[in-house]
Amino acid sequence: MAKHVSANQVEVARNVDLVDYLQRKGEPLKKEGRYYRHQVHDSLVVKDQLFAWNSRDEKGAGVINFAKMFYGMSFPEAVLDLNAQGYKVKENVQEEEPREPYQYPSHYEVNDRAKAKGYLTNERKIHPKIVDWLDNKDLIAQDKLGNVVFKWKQQGKIVGADRQGTSPMKDGRMFKGIDRNSHGSAGFSLDIGNPNSIYLFESPIDALSYWSIKKEKLQNTRLVSMSGLKRQTMIDEIKRLGKEGHKVRQITFCTDNDKAGREFANRYQRLMTNNLSTCDLSKTKDWNNDLKSIVEKNHDLGNVTSRW
Repeated sequence: MAKHVSANQVEVARNVDLVDYLQRKGEPLKKEGRYYRHQVHDSLVVKDQLFAWNSRDEKGAGVINFAKMFYGMSFPEAVLDLNAQGYKVKENVQEEEPREPYQYPSHYEVNDRAKAKGYLTNERKIHPKIVDWLDNKDLIAQDKLGNVVFKWKQQGKIVGADRQGTSPMKDGRMFKGIDRNSHGSAGFSLDIGNPNSIYLFESPIDALSYWSIKKEKLQNTRLVSMSGLKRQTMIDEIKRLGKEGHKVRQITFCTDNDKAGREFANRYQRLMTNNLSTCDLSKTKDWNNDLKSIVEKNHDLGNVTSRW
């Protein structure tokens, strides 16, 4: 194992272009607008020398840090690897302009929401009354491409949005995206009654699936999607609940029942005091899979939440 590298080797490594490095490593990347998305780990995105692996709450800058994070290399190993292949050197770029404030593109929205609502109820098995409620509250919409739009609202203002495809793309995958300039630590949320507790999910659909399954048990609470496993979203949403005058009595982690989701929930549950937090993980991979299993078993969604 390498233990020492020279300052010159470090300088060369730091200037390697991150996208070129990954492509020559054989990583399957697809360009989406101004960034690249990994086609196996689809929550991993790269832009210039920045990277974010949202499902694992990993983000950073620089190709050396990426090699350490993704490939498990030590610092010297990463530097030597980056010196070995003659990778493309990143181009000199101007200092990035300040981020523009989010503006919801209302002109992409369509009045007919049948495709979006049909996808949520028929494909994802969300209870139709929940879907109608979301529509009436202007928390969901449909865009010109037929995507479901989940609006992130704070004090009535839209500060970002998730978009979920309703038809497979050419490669068979379903589109998932977050609007450009969406508030970095916000997420899709909804209140049931006067909230004094918060439930944290990895996606809007998981939050809605949970509500479909456990409607009778959910009172006076806020459901929040972190759009992945985002520590800062968790922190800011808990703070926001308090700033709005609600006393936070309980925090429940409802992350995916996989390694990353369990680690995130366990890590932050241990850090909270006074028995404030608990975990409620799905029986299968995630809450939408749980909902689909229940619906299939009962043959009729009405049997799942018959008291609606």
